[in-house]
Amino acid sequence: MGGSDETTLLVRNLRDAGCGSQLIAKILILRKNGDIREQLRLLTHQRFSLLSKLHAAQQKVDCLDYLVFQIKQENSTKSRRQQ
Repeated sequence: MGGSDETTLLVRNLRDAGCGSQLIAKILILRKNGDIREQLRLLTHQRFSLLSKLHAAQQKVDCLDYLVFQIKQENSTKSRRQQ
């Protein structure tokens, strides 16, 4: 596999991972210069950012699940009272 193919695959993977154009450009420069430590630092930062967003979204899902649970409980209680 040639360098161009590897670069194309790397860019695609970085985009798929939610990296923006600036971060991708930095990674490519660092890769060209052989700076593995800084590449890993930037990728770790991106991962942390994604995990933070994921946790925030999970909290929202949990809130919705709780509301659905409450509504079902209220409905169940009302149904029993009407019988």
